[in-house]
Amino acid sequence: MTDETQSTNRPKRWQKALNILIPLFLTLIAVVFAVEVGLRLFYQLIPIEVCAADPIIGTYMCQPYFEYDKPVRLGYKYIPNFRQEGIWNPANPFLANPEDSARPTGRDDSFPYLFETDNVGFPNTPPEWQEQYDIVIAGDSFMIRTAPETWIERLEALTGGEILALGAPSWTTLNEVEAIRQYGLDKQPKWAIVMFFEGNDMITMGEYLDRQASGLDWREYDMQDVSFWRKLLTPHLLVYGWQKLFPPEETAPKDYRYPVTADTEAGPIETIFKDVHLLPLSADYETLANSEEYAAMRQALADLRDEAAVQDGRLLFVYIPSKEHVLWSRVWDETDVNNVLERTVTVTLSEGDHGRLQWQPQYLSYDQFNENQRAQEQLMTDMTAELGIDFLNLTPVFWQKSIEEGELYHYADPHWNQAGNILAAETIYSYLQAQGDE
Repeated sequence: MTDETQSTNRPKRWQKALNILIPLFLTLIAVVFAVEVGLRLFYQLIPIEVCAADPIIGTYMCQPYFEYDKPVRLGYKYIPNFRQEGIWNPANPFLANPEDSARPTGRDDSFPYLFETDNVGFPNTPPEWQEQYDIVIAGDSFMIRTAPETWIERLEALTGGEILALGAPSWTTLNEVEAIRQYGLDKQPKWAIVMFFEGNDMITMGEYLDRQASGLDWREYDMQDVSFWRKLLTPHLLVYGWQKLFPPEETAPKDYRYPVTADTEAGPIETIFKDVHLLPLSADYETLANSEEYAAMRQALADLRDEAAVQDGRLLFVYIPSKEHVLWSRVWDETDVNNVLERTVTVTLSEGDHGRLQWQPQYLSYDQFNENQRAQEQLMTDMTAELGIDFLNLTPVFWQKSIEEGELYHYADPHWNQAGNILAAETIYSYLQAQGDE
């Protein structure tokens, strides 16, 4: 074969390779594009394990139904006339912690789930607002349906009055106060109720303050340093698919942290704790009281108290305990106790004796955690007394009922089950009735 023939064949081989590789590459790009666009349109198809793999994916790809204000005042809320229905399983361990930390049990607590928002973007039915409401309530994800009948629906039936519900997941007191200002006070309610969840409200108030100071909206702030590749769903789906097809072989039995068992008069309660909810329970009283987060919350509540009074209304601050707090005193197994303590942290202030809350992964002793776990509860008790604000602490009744009757929170999800929703409604109703009789 001559040199001329060889040089003629070489380009033909390259051309053949390119004819294969270029269409293959274009097809791959098209498939990735179709997956990315398709799952953004039909986000319900994204596996929950993929949503849990990254907070950006979980917040903005798996929950694309929020709208954001700028500058931050409300922060965000649901889009108007949103509807979500299907089957929801609050026993799925990925609802608590994203990593594989819970021993498989096969437990399934699924029920038909329906969630709707009104014409403004809040969880109310019917969608059209009235001119006046007897009660306006603002809260976080405890305002959303976590049982066939929500505590708000039960409370409305008990009071016989009209309730306006304002809320969105991970709202803090600062979001909630602003929501009542913008949407509730002009409804001239007898009661303006702010729900405080001890599991994350104090901590996430720092996030609110950061975003408000930035001049960006909530989503812009979270996305400002996020790379293009991290926003893609396809890599997470590939990892998920690979792990499903080829689960790693375990050379030794896996040491799961959850479930932990709480012993009660009603029998043992197996449950999964949400690790991040141990963070605020780890802080001592003085650290919380000297934080910028607490100062901002205290001032917001004092202002709302005065604004509600101008409308001849009263402000009620309702303290929601986490199940980590409610059940901790009944967790007696040494392994379970150590597994929980290893997820506690040391909470300090950024400027020594003042500033923002910050934490180090240095877990607390049993005695120190026992001492600290009620600090936030006591701080809110003292604050409301000093400000002259009505205060309803749900911790004692949830602790007592858990011991007597069993589960009040879902197995994996951190919110109330049906029994918890009913207990919350009846407790708040009893308080309002007692105050009305004074």
